[in-house]
Amino acid sequence: MSSSSSSTSNGKVRRVVLSTGNILEMEELIKKAGQTTIEELRGSINTTLSSWGGTKDEEQPGEVLTIQRVGNNAELESNDTSSNKTTVKLFLSNNDSTQVEDAIKTVSSSLNLPRIDLVIVTPPDVSDDATLESLEPVWKALEDAVGRGEVLSLGLADVSYQLFRDLYNWAKVKPTTLQVNLSSCCVVPQELSSFAQQNDVQVLTHNDAAVYIELNHESDK
Repeated sequence: MSSSSSSTSNGKVRRVVLSTGNILEMEELIKKAGQTTIEELRGSINTTLSSWGGTKDEEQPGEVLTIQRVGNNAELESNDTSSNKTTVKLFLSNNDSTQVEDAIKTVSSSLNLPRIDLVIVTPPDVSDDATLESLEPVWKALEDAVGRGEVLSLGLADVSYQLFRDLYNWAKVKPTTLQVNLSSCCVVPQELSSFAQQNDVQVLTHNDAAVYIELNHESDK
């Protein structure tokens, strides 16, 4: 999900929701072996924008513009949720709590989910200088979502050991999962591993490139 602001016949668009659907349904994309996650994401977004191009003049009421692949129906049947575990990872552009609220609402509505099992957040600042104070509004919004029954458990990604420890000790709803990017360190730091074991936190690793995605897609004005 990304946000932008523009004028339409219906007024001002405050937010754009782009839904790629299941990328395994994109034959032209899955045929390309050996792609990185960034390349897959870039390809799925471009495919969605190209597919939507034929229907982009369709009017949508309100301040939210929804873009999705033609023929895509990402909704789950209600009986599917009993056997599936849903994890949502949020890549935040700022620490505004409304980003969290909008994202949870959008995903739950789009996929017809009664609740999300796990929400993992990547803060906009994952440097060693990031502070607990900057993350508090986001985490309070997540805790509120847990309190309303919309989310079952919470996690963090790519933050320093110090920030994770400080947030864990401060939070009312403790993070149960931590994702570590191995592109910044070859192994999980020992102090982080020990803290996770002592507090029953699941540590997962990934090696996604920390880069911005540029889309070369032109659309008619």
